[in-house]
Amino acid sequence: MKKTKNVISLLLLASMLSAVACGGTEAPGGTDVGTTSAGETTAEVDTTARDSLPDNLDFDGAEITMLVRGNLSMPEFFVEEQSGDIVDDALYNRNAAVSDRLNVKLDFVEEPGAYGEKETFAQKLTNSILAGDRAYDVVAGYSMAIANLAADGMLYDLNETAYLDFSKPWWSDSLQKESTVNGKLFFASGDISTNLLYYMYATFFNKTMMSEYDLESPYELVLDGKWTLDKLIEMTTDVYSDLNGDGKKDYDDRFGMVVADVYIDPFFFGSGLKTTELDKDGVPQISPLFSSEKTQDLIDKLCTFLHTSNDAIIAKGGEERFFYFDQGRFMFSNNEILFAVTNLRNKDFEYGILPVPKWDEAQDEYYTIASFPYSLYGIPIDVEDPDMVSAVLEALASESYRTVSPALFEVALKVKYSSDDYASKMYDILRETMTYDFGRVFTDSLNSLTFSMFRDSVASDNTNWASTYAANSATLENKLNQLLEGFE
Repeated sequence: MKKTKNVISLLLLASMLSAVACGGTEAPGGTDVGTTSAGETTAEVDTTARDSLPDNLDFDGAEITMLVRGNLSMPEFFVEEQSGDIVDDALYNRNAAVSDRLNVKLDFVEEPGAYGEKETFAQKLTNSILAGDRAYDVVAGYSMAIANLAADGMLYDLNETAYLDFSKPWWSDSLQKESTVNGKLFFASGDISTNLLYYMYATFFNKTMMSEYDLESPYELVLDGKWTLDKLIEMTTDVYSDLNGDGKKDYDDRFGMVVADVYIDPFFFGSGLKTTELDKDGVPQISPLFSSEKTQDLIDKLCTFLHTSNDAIIAKGGEERFFYFDQGRFMFSNNEILFAVTNLRNKDFEYGILPVPKWDEAQDEYYTIASFPYSLYGIPIDVEDPDMVSAVLEALASESYRTVSPALFEVALKVKYSSDDYASKMYDILRETMTYDFGRVFTDSLNSLTFSMFRDSVASDNTNWASTYAANSATLENKLNQLLEGFE
């Protein structure tokens, strides 16, 4: 078990954040931004919002034990000590501030919880509940694992707690709306989770290659609402070059775009499509869009782009599939924001970040989704004092909103890992357009059909969407009905 240290002043973080607020300029699109001495841009940091927790809350040194996912690429829940890294120090100070404010001791129990370990992680909590141990007050980890715990009846209804206020900006409105069933909500996320920012999907582009081909600025296309799938395809046309001279299309060549097979999903949601929709009573139903002609058209277009043409390639196979873009031979690639932090520093080419393209210019906005490893937070059904735990979660989330997210988003991502002024605005757009889909959140309970049907069709160049959907629709409907009945 690991526990937080004593309270440490937030002055260090405040002084570091204040350094980004000197001067001002205007980016295309009319957005006022601040500039750092290095000329990079950051949006104004909002540190004024406060939660509604009573000032006199005091839990008399109670220990709050959290079962959390370990083996993360970047810290989310705690760090052992200050290191001088602005994000790590913000996490450390957040936990210390909440511990001091509520007079609680935060105890983090880490368990492996990646995709291949999600069942074992969830079983750890289930076993504790069935044994009557009351070992954990909070569970937080891989989105599928927590959603499965909710479906199995292992999580407390957050709407029945005293202090969680989901009207506050540190909680995701879209996630709350999509995940509430019969008025019950079993998990939440937002600024409390650094992974929610790290695992946003974006489209990366190689600025050096674009200059070589004298292409128009994709940044301006985004801000003008003209960054579409057709525009992406147009900009990648005739970029292909058989660099190794072997006469075949392979990963050693130059391409307009490389897409890992597991990163095909953002095209679906980015085009304004959904797997489920809420009916007039707020009950999730299979969306007509899922089986629509628009989905067929999207699959046709992507299969032609990724398979028939030489303009793009799908990366399949081992872990190396995630990293081809960092070799500098691909103009565009979908990936997680985390990729910029872990793989694109100190490269010999400049890169930029965009939202995933829209379907067409008539689409009102861009839509951003998160990769599945983002974190959800829940309260076990056997918790002894759910109100106390809800106060701790609310305090952690609000403190994260004021300190951790500004450190991560405004400084680490938008300055440290951005190579130009436009990128700052792109990060804002990604964050503002984050959206969720009930079918994607609970995909494990739906035989994974809400992502596998579309993803596999594109990856395997299968354009017979009507047959694919028809072959799986009965199973999907049955699984959804079973899931909803379980919630009742």
